[in-house]
Amino acid sequence: MNSKTMYILVAALVIVIVVAGIGIYLYMGTGGGGGGGGGGENTYTVSNATSVQYSVNFTDPDGVTGIYKFSGKDITGNLTLRVDIEGGGTTYSYIMNSTAEMSWANLDGTWAESDFATDWASWGTQWTTYLDKLKNNWSGTGDYSYTDADGNAILIYNISTSSLPDSLFQHS
Repeated sequence: MNSKTMYILVAALVIVIVVAGIGIYLYMGTGGGGGGGGGGENTYTVSNATSVQYSVNFTDPDGVTGIYKFSGKDITGNLTLRVDIEGGGTTYSYIMNSTAEMSWANLDGTWAESDFATDWASWGTQWTTYLDKLKNNWSGTGDYSYTDADGNAILIYNISTSSLPDSLFQHS
């Protein structure tokens, strides 16, 4: 092999190595395919998540507190919402599918079909109010609290944008 052929092979090999290195750098480091800027993980916030879960302590001006847990999946499209309400040692639950406009309630230990319009007017509205508060005001860490226009103290905590299991949204 003559020296000219060897130089061409070495140059081609260097070009391949440089291009591969740039591709790996872009994929792993600056958001080419990883999405999060370092290691390929996405960073989800309440604004861009597809699933959100949080708990709420709602305390009225008389000091009576209600405890709720809201879980929503596919929140940017076909929202399915679950609300668990703690009261008097019992947990009441609702599951609402906004696309199918169907609702189920578990008020006495068994699931039964419920009235979607009524359930959504109550729980869907609260879900949206709290979610909007988080989107617009929450720092991204810790709890978030505020007082609403009626003087109720609202504490939103255990906020998570992790994926939620499908079983959480099943009734049977």
